[in-house]
Amino acid sequence: MHHQYAGDELRAVLKAALREAGRTDLYVVTGIGTEISTERRTALIPDVAVLSTRPVGKAAHAADLELTVEVVSPGNSRQEQAAKMAGYAAAGVPFYWVVRQDRLGASSITAYRLKDDEYVEELTAGPGSPVTITAAPVPVTFDPAVLHP
Repeated sequence: MHHQYAGDELRAVLKAALREAGRTDLYVVTGIGTEISTERRTALIPDVAVLSTRPVGKAAHAADLELTVEVVSPGNSRQEQAAKMAGYAAAGVPFYWVVRQDRLGASSITAYRLKDDEYVEELTAGPGSPVTITAAPVPVTFDPAVLHP
């Protein structure tokens, strides 16, 4: 349940940041299908995504994804994580975040920005103090501690 809780809390954080910035043209959703595939999956389903179009239809087009977020639990394989990251990069998604949870549920977050078809890490932060992430459609300030109940 920590996995879902982190995704729900991050959706709320992102939605608040978008509203504060006046970005009514962007939408935050959880668990949507995308038209992005990898060798292991026919459609990637990010835990959280920011869309540049209304969330209607069966799956999000790659061009409509501004940010994708994957919440990684201790059981997720490194190969699966790398494949997802490569899939989002190849599809041109501008921003990618990874929330990592340890066995006790504490969360850290790493934010990436797409540069020359590859993600470049901009920031890694753990719980305990607010951080501002600029590798996003709008700057997002929060303490990663909110991602853990």
